[in-house]
Amino acid sequence: MADKKIERLKYLLAVTFWGAVWGIFEATIGYLLHLLPVSIGWAVWYPAACFFMANVYRKTRDEGAIVLTGTLASSIKLLNLLLPVRIDRVINPAISILFEALAMAAIIFIVKKLKKRTFTVIAFSVLGMNILWRTLYGLYLLLLAPAWIRDISVISDAELFIDFFAQQMLSTSAILIVGAASRTQIFRPVRALEKKLALILPKNYGISLLIKASCVTVLLALSIFLQFILI
Repeated sequence: MADKKIERLKYLLAVTFWGAVWGIFEATIGYLLHLLPVSIGWAVWYPAACFFMANVYRKTRDEGAIVLTGTLASSIKLLNLLLPVRIDRVINPAISILFEALAMAAIIFIVKKLKKRTFTVIAFSVLGMNILWRTLYGLYLLLLAPAWIRDISVISDAELFIDFFAQQMLSTSAILIVGAASRTQIFRPVRALEKKLALILPKNYGISLLIKASCVTVLLALSIFLQFILI
């Protein structure tokens, strides 16, 4: 019973940690990308989101953890609704985050059933989850979003539509396919940092978990705080 509680705590810590890091990224790097004169944020946001989601899956081996992480990051983003900011600049990113998490979880669930890890399967998986979340987002805009949001969205103009559903989708898929092929190298610094932290932490497992939980709580608080000072 104690082992199960520890595993649940480790699971929760992984979800909270990567959800908080995702929130911090959205509030800092995402904020700075919005300030650039050239619109290149789309080439960073989604690949970065996939990096966070892939890491929580690496730690938990559970698709549900991806959805929970996305839900947490999305909820943190929604805190901006408490500020005097245009609603679509909060709602749309929050919904995108949630759809990205749902899409990755669904594709991983399917791939696990196939029990194949060939490059072709990986490439089609990346393309599939990219198409899926964009399709869900398009359906949200078409069927659920208020008219004024729809009228300034990516489905309001043919050029914007093609850019979002073709150019950005294919470009980010190419980035992710390269990333998936190089995942060992990409995850290596994270694994190395985890090993170094494990050496620093006390040998007492209970105290070690308490320190980890405290650090994750601080990160979550920082993520929430940044949402209120950077929009």
